[in-house]
Amino acid sequence: MPASLSHQLTASSAARDEYIDGFAEFVTASPTSYHAAHNAAAMLAAAGFVELHEADTWPALEAGTGAFVVRDGAIIAWRAGSGVGAGSPVRVLGCHTDSPGLVLKPQPDFSAQGWAQVGVEVYGGPLLTTWFDRDLAIAGRLVTGDGREHLVRTEAVARVPMLAIHLDRDAGNGITLDRQRHMQPVIGMGSASVGELLASAAGIAVSDIAGADVRLVDTQQPALLGASSELLASPRLDNLSSVYAGLVALIAAASGEAVADDTIAMLAAFDHEELGSETRSGACGPFLEDVIVRLRVGLGASVEDA
Repeated sequence: MPASLSHQLTASSAARDEYIDGFAEFVTASPTSYHAAHNAAAMLAAAGFVELHEADTWPALEAGTGAFVVRDGAIIAWRAGSGVGAGSPVRVLGCHTDSPGLVLKPQPDFSAQGWAQVGVEVYGGPLLTTWFDRDLAIAGRLVTGDGREHLVRTEAVARVPMLAIHLDRDAGNGITLDRQRHMQPVIGMGSASVGELLASAAGIAVSDIAGADVRLVDTQQPALLGASSELLASPRLDNLSSVYAGLVALIAAASGEAVADDTIAMLAAFDHEELGSETRSGACGPFLEDVIVRLRVGLGASVEDA
């Protein structure tokens, strides 16, 4: 093999491994859409993108600059070409930060037959049988009475147990699941308080919690599988794989690679796509339109023309 080709293959393999490692770290650190948006923002800020806030007046969009804005569990980021104007096209890569799963009910604590359990609702369209016998953590966003937001994640504390085969000999012939009876995970014996677990993980008092949006998350780590480690197994591939790919591409574009001078390159990572996207942070909600209108006006367009 020629030395130049060998060098190219080695460089390509190194780049692939670096990407896989980065993606695995991103997935592990992003158990919920709120965490994903937070971690995406951190990546962009480290690459020189400026964080903007919806309640503030935005500066006029300048050619060659990059910025982002977070709304709940969604994030929109962009980079302007060197020759953008009020009529420049916006090229959007769309994806979403949420994944199917089990969301805790507002009053989740209950017990049955001496077992402490957690009340959950099915979110999106998960394959329910894949949630059995996994080590599950609880993660999401807490809001305290002073209006502050806290991202939180516990250790593995829960499990949705599958009934042993000798207690249900017909289980191997097919399982009919009741979402309200069979998907409520066990969290301990006697009684347990999810609120106390979350408050402890966040470093606050239970009485400080004014609201919560939390869910169960699989704690199994991403891993390379296969005879030659050519397969990647990971939770939340739908759709963090696209979110991370979009982040890497946009950051590369910010360093001057492959962005047309007269365009705005944009990554729009929405929330709630697994359940219904007409929320304020969903793809059919107002978030994308709000951002594009503000950018157009900053480039000199009227609100009507934006």
